[in-house]
Amino acid sequence: MKKNLVYGLLLLCTLSVSLNSCRTDEMLTNTEQMQKEKIAFFERFEKEKSLSKNASSNNYAIPFGNSMLAYFEKYPEKKTELENKYGTVDLKVSSQDIGGDKGDDRKLLFFPMLKDGKVTAVIAGVVNAERDYLYFDVHQNTNSDVIYLINKFQHYYDTKTVSRNSNDPIDVGEVIIIVTRPVKLTMSDVWSGTGGFGNPGHDMGGGNGDFGGNGGSGGNPYTPQNQNPCEQTKNKLQDPNIKQVIEDVKDQAEKAANDINEGETGKIEKKDGTIMPADVSADHHVTFNDITNSKGAYHSHTMTGAKIHSPPDIMLLLDLAAVQPSASDYGNAYLGMIGATKCSCPGGFKYYHYIIRFSGTASDLTKSNYTKEQMDGWIDTYKERESELSDIQANVDFLGDELNKTGLEKLFFDTLDSMGLSEKIILQRIDENGKIDTIILNSNKTLTVIPC
Repeated sequence: MKKNLVYGLLLLCTLSVSLNSCRTDEMLTNTEQMQKEKIAFFERFEKEKSLSKNASSNNYAIPFGNSMLAYFEKYPEKKTELENKYGTVDLKVSSQDIGGDKGDDRKLLFFPMLKDGKVTAVIAGVVNAERDYLYFDVHQNTNSDVIYLINKFQHYYDTKTVSRNSNDPIDVGEVIIIVTRPVKLTMSDVWSGTGGFGNPGHDMGGGNGDFGGNGGSGGNPYTPQNQNPCEQTKNKLQDPNIKQVIEDVKDQAEKAANDINEGETGKIEKKDGTIMPADVSADHHVTFNDITNSKGAYHSHTMTGAKIHSPPDIMLLLDLAAVQPSASDYGNAYLGMIGATKCSCPGGFKYYHYIIRFSGTASDLTKSNYTKEQMDGWIDTYKERESELSDIQANVDFLGDELNKTGLEKLFFDTLDSMGLSEKIILQRIDENGKIDTIILNSNKTLTVIPC
């Protein structure tokens, strides 16, 4: 039997952790159902990696980190359990990805876990060759390999502290720590889904249903370089200044629902928290002439406009992302939209409230350098698709009526596809009670709603 690679480290009895497997009955069911589908984050990453040598990063920290955040989003109690026991995972810092022997396409990667600035453990992720099963294990004991890894990460943080105290602060950004291959590689791992020989289970294990949504090539709503987008939006909605912006934009949306002659309005948030009105508020668009030093913006839609972001809105988001301080801050940019329709319902209005965030790479931002002819074509396609969707019962409450949430969200993802931005934009829906949902387009063109 040939030697297994580093993965043997994860399966040594001396490295086993006291936590039991966290997989619930629901998780096992999802894993069994989805095991044959590739984990969305790995499929997307490897596809982009193969297409471009200039990808923002070739390190597997991106899909491993995204998958971990997706898991924590679905099982927040596991995140709390791990943090209480070991500390917080730093997804900005990782080892290089470690590949298998010849013919072995598995991947292994380590992240540090910290308490009070000290590395207390490492969490190791392993994805199988088929990319449809992934697990994470925490390691914290006296084994020489683990001590080596912990010390290697700790040295980085010690160096960073010294640098921060100097006159030449460093930009943390994405950090890859080069580690050597641990020495004990002889334990068997049969990839049975239960941890293999010598390990009763994993701290976090599963397939596509647990790591990355329900679509094999689904979207990428998680950015490990930044705060979780759900948390970003939750915090944004609690900001008193943004609450007032939302009320003002909502008021204009109500006016537009009553009067076809009412136009759009918009406001932009600067980096210092200052709120500024749009430079132009017109029938069907708002214009911000100066978006430098801006975090994001909100605007309304009119009676006749679709109640979801249009092609000009999507391009505005790309511009807002481009003015962020660095690539790791792209996901901080946002663009909110509120539309309203009259209804026989409490309050007399039905509201459509969406926020979009950028989740692509620097190369995707060049699409904002569009021509007028391109924009005109995208707008025409947007309107044509809106009309087509309104003839399908599932997309409207009444045939011939405006699109409902399902129809609007299909329109949005179809628009991203026509603009060459599929999987580059995060779509979040906010209901009247402030509940936030992330909307994901699956590979079979169905939609999945992931509550924040």
